Amino acid sequence: MDIMRAIRKVYRGTRVVYYYSARIYSHAVTSFKFHLNGVKFSNDFVGFGIPILDINMEGKFTIGKKFWFNSGKYHAMGGRQQQCYFVAARGAEIIIGDNVGVTSVAIICHNKISIGNNVKIGINTVIYDTDFHSLDARIRNRIPESIEGVKSRPVTIMDGAFIGGHTTILKGVTIGRNSIVGAGSVVFTSIPDEQVWAGNPASFVKNIIYT
Repeated sequence: MDIMRAIRKVYRGTRVVYYYSARIYSHAVTSFKFHLNGVKFSNDFVGFGIPILDINMEGKFTIGKKFWFNSGKYHAMGGRQQQCYFVAARGAEIIIGDNVGVTSVAIICHNKISIGNNVKIGINTVIYDTDFHSLDARIRNRIPESIEGVKSRPVTIMDGAFIGGHTTILKGVTIGRNSIVGAGSVVFTSIPDEQVWAGNPASFVKNIIYT
């Protein structure tokens, strides 16, 4: 037992070294990828893992101070892990404010996605500001498929919001200041300030009251 305990201590120590090294490696590689994609960012970000980026030459991606992300299956392990995806199409804009933390998110932007300050977004959350496909079957079923008339509308997440893990946020939604979205929700209706919403589709649960 003493030998196994010693082995476990060595193993735990090795993990500490690994995560410290991963943080340094992630910062270097991610900074390089940010530059390659024309991202405007503050160098004080903290990253674990490497995100996937695809920012169009005519798209924009801006990140504020003290950004924190976990990307991939070895970081902030909560199940259903993936790398973070940040995608901005031609003419689209992603804006992330100060002190924002995300884990294994996918932010896919064809119009505009704006995330305020002090926002926390849980694991495996996806944010889409587009339908991706036409809602008209005659157009959608063409070969090759046509993207004619595909709808997109901006998504806004206000300061202080907290988005529970495995949430889907769809086009045209605004999530109010300091509001909370329960885990696993599907949000396609805007949420006022200082409220808790949850479910599929997400609906009002209660007002946030500070004591």
